[in-house]
Amino acid sequence: MGESTSARTERELADLRREIDQDLRALQWRAKQDLDPRRLAARQPVAVGGALASLAVAGAVAIASRVRGARRSRGERELDQIVSRLGGRLDQLKGKTRKRFREALRKEIGEVESGPRAKQAAWEAVTAALTAAATLVAQRFAGRLAADEDVATSSRRERRPR
Repeated sequence: MGESTSARTERELADLRREIDQDLRALQWRAKQDLDPRRLAARQPVAVGGALASLAVAGAVAIASRVRGARRSRGERELDQIVSRLGGRLDQLKGKTRKRFREALRKEIGEVESGPRAKQAAWEAVTAALTAAATLVAQRFAGRLAADEDVATSSRRERRPR
């Protein structure tokens, strides 16, 4: 006599559970291997270097833009001093008119202090080029990570008979 259908089903379920447990252990091991920065740097040094370089460039650009923004911002007291040196009576202006005048004055001072437009355009072009290069490196890095996973998955499927 053969085995009953419920016994066969239980055996098949037990086999499937064992396979799932093996797959989970392999997945956990792979995740630990992939998350180890030393192994990742040893396996893909160019991608790790590119990612670190892009982070450094992004940080430098952020710091430079904050420094430039801090230089451009002028306090209310400083604007009042400029107006008083020029002989103006800013205190006689009412609410919105005073606010519009200060904004216009800030804009004019910002245009004078920003320097030549060519220099600003060149700086923006360099920033855009660095951002594009960092994006390309990050995309290649992600592609290599995905390629490693595809190779491991396909080789594993080939070994397992069904």
